[in-house]
Amino acid sequence: MRVLVDVLRGVERSADLSEVGVVMPAFNEEGNVGQVVERALAIGVGRVVCVDDASTDSTGAILDGYGSRPTVEVIHHEVNQGKQAGVRHGLIRALSYPDLRLFATLDADMQNDPADLPRLTAPLDRCDVVIAYRIRDDMPPPQQLSNALVNAVYRLVGGVDIHDVQAGYRVYTREVAEYIAAHLETSGGYTLEHTTLVLFGRLALERGRDFRIGEVPVRCPYGHTKSHIRVRDNLQLAKASFTCALALARMMR
Repeated sequence: MRVLVDVLRGVERSADLSEVGVVMPAFNEEGNVGQVVERALAIGVGRVVCVDDASTDSTGAILDGYGSRPTVEVIHHEVNQGKQAGVRHGLIRALSYPDLRLFATLDADMQNDPADLPRLTAPLDRCDVVIAYRIRDDMPPPQQLSNALVNAVYRLVGGVDIHDVQAGYRVYTREVAEYIAAHLETSGGYTLEHTTLVLFGRLALERGRDFRIGEVPVRCPYGHTKSHIRVRDNLQLAKASFTCALALARMMR
């Protein structure tokens, strides 16, 4: 069984957005988080689950202001647990709604525009997950280089020709979302996207058929965003690139 990647550029008919649950982890994003929630609600998604990861600014209070809306839920972490835990806990909550069929994960820093969701949901009838890969010209030069190197590791070592391993803007089918929620560890922080690739390989083996990833190019503005990734996080990401690529290579033999 293999993990296959296809670039999808054509405009297709989108899924019913009322069947889409959006999971959004947030940490110290008081300047952006409200805009992301508003944009998600404006396109008519079925539910928005926000996970405040023990922010020290007003992120939690801003999110609580949306808590009275029937399609918005807010989860608060008492202590900072990292992005991976936020996504897992958000998926678990979103999966509790049986009317949701697709599950999107996106960041709260305005780099991921919910308005792209119609394009991302369209191919889910023939893919297991759709990844919104960032157009590299939008990235500052250091990010362009690191992005290219990480992708090369997966192509050369893991045998997966993917454009943007670290893209967190994704839409999953319910089957895949359930698998991630059941098997993803809460530790891991920013290695989330690497860890899920290994889970994709495991799911392919367990169900006895290829796992299909669709990639859709999206614009990704970097202008006013502030990265929370520290030096030790970058070291952890570099290690995860090789270990996860090797794990995929072993599984795909």
